[in-house]
Amino acid sequence: MIKCSGVTTLSIPRQLDKLQHLLADIMDAEMVEFHAGNLAHFEYKGPVIPIVLHGFSKLEKATIMFEGNKGLAHVFNDVPIILGVKTLNVQARVLPFEQLEKVAPRPHGMFLHLRHMTCGLTIISSVPKADNGVLQLACSLNLTPQLETLHLDTAYSHYKVSMPDDFIEEEGPHMHRHDHLRSVYISGFRCYTAQTALACCILENACVLEHMRLQPWITTRICPDLGLENIGVEGRFLPGVRDWARLTSECFSKVITVLDVPSE
Repeated sequence: MIKCSGVTTLSIPRQLDKLQHLLADIMDAEMVEFHAGNLAHFEYKGPVIPIVLHGFSKLEKATIMFEGNKGLAHVFNDVPIILGVKTLNVQARVLPFEQLEKVAPRPHGMFLHLRHMTCGLTIISSVPKADNGVLQLACSLNLTPQLETLHLDTAYSHYKVSMPDDFIEEEGPHMHRHDHLRSVYISGFRCYTAQTALACCILENACVLEHMRLQPWITTRICPDLGLENIGVEGRFLPGVRDWARLTSECFSKVITVLDVPSE
């Protein structure tokens, strides 16, 4: 269901036993409620609204793309139907100089079955220290004790912004010991303060981590609705990433591989 205007409440009272894949994308609905016990994959893109799945759920995969700058916290705090998924794809946006939204403690429980997570964060700013929203991911990882693979994609949409006078830099991320996270891939790595803090936090606490791969790819997306400059898309290798990776690898005794920039 894509761009269905005029539907304020998407409520399906009947039991849909054969429904396995449900996509709700850019709708006017203020609530989604359905009965589909055999649903295997649920996708939602739009504003933060209540999403209710009645009955015993077999949901194994979910894709949640909440609009707004606090979408990441809402995914982990306010969507109880995805607690049992094994694969989770989260897309969210981070605005500059926002105070970190606390992700834990979660009232509905932990993601005890989650094994694979992809998290795409778009940071909208041109100031390196304004990407502190990526540190929310460390809190989110505390809710996924069985997670095995993590793919973090960080993209930067640039526009002119000035540092506010009352801006207070956030304290570092707090991540618990993680006994199952074996593989981490971070794309869009630029050696910004928050990115390196998150990477070091994972390296320090992921006890069985076998490999961290970094892709130093610069992606500048054009967002006219947000007043961003039309500066195109550029991909190039950032100097210093390999040096940082080598020193950090030695510090934590973990393998860190810096990938070459893919050709266009």
